[in-house]
Amino acid sequence: MREYVWRLPRGEANFVTVIVAEQFAQATLLDALRHRETFQVKRRLLAEVGIAVADVTNVGTTLTTLPKRITCRVIASGAHAASMRAVNYAKTLGITDTKAVFFAHDETQAGEMRTDWQRHDFDLPLEAVEAPYRDVGSPLLRYIRDLCIDEETLVSVVMPEVIVAGWRELLHNQRALYIKRLLLFEPRVVLTSVPYQIIT
Repeated sequence: MREYVWRLPRGEANFVTVIVAEQFAQATLLDALRHRETFQVKRRLLAEVGIAVADVTNVGTTLTTLPKRITCRVIASGAHAASMRAVNYAKTLGITDTKAVFFAHDETQAGEMRTDWQRHDFDLPLEAVEAPYRDVGSPLLRYIRDLCIDEETLVSVVMPEVIVAGWRELLHNQRALYIKRLLLFEPRVVLTSVPYQIIT
């Protein structure tokens, strides 16, 4: 698969999106662990420059209807290069309702992020959502579920993912893995990881 992707023509500023479709019998982590090969494919592809990996999942045998609306949200953890890469990717999707969202511990942190976002001239509106106790899990799920409360809306979640080779990967990817696990079984949600490689 990597060799096939390598052959696709693209420039330095272009992205190739690999869509990985997964079918789960039940919405359980045990069922997800049975898909180890798929997890390895996604992990290996993220190590390639210019590749974004979109995870499209379905649970059970119910076929979903085509959405009438698509909303895009970029999960930003800071005003840095990884977020900028994810923002640039999201803008190529051409989805009208596209924004960045930052989960802040308090209003002070939210204000600092808004200032940094404007100072670095990110060309995308930023929403700040309160996430007390440094737990992004519940606020993230509430936020995403509010966006797709009706069955006609699909939410495209774009997440920057820092990729570091070797043992440092465990230090950098914990938050990304946590968010992937949270959103894996969410209906009408497509999570796309946009890698940002750090060469060490």
